Amino acid sequence: MSEAEQVPVEDFLARRKANPKAIVIDVRDDDKWKEGHIPGAIHIEKSKVAEEIAAKVTDKNVEIFCHCGGGTSGPRAAALLNELGYKNAKAIKGGFRSYKASGEKIV
Repeated sequence: MSEAEQVPVEDFLARRKANPKAIVIDVRDDDKWKEGHIPGAIHIEKSKVAEEIAAKVTDKNVEIFCHCGGGTSGPRAAALLNELGYKNAKAIKGGFRSYKASGEKIV
């Protein structure tokens, strides 16, 4: 599996603001998702990404940002999406931890 691009949280925030159609995929488990997540994120547990992505994201050209809790599973999920034909899948460097540290809204 190839490496996926990882973008710092500041870049993610700027890119998401510039492209409101960008998709955020949270690959953490259900318990972590329920504790809080990025507004507008889609929840797909890391073990289910390959089987659920086509039904949840049909446009393979849309910009996608994957994240996990700390930065390991998010890049793996983004690399998997790239292998499945998604052209713009990236990971948020440092995962949800870095997003939370940015002070941005959590739902």
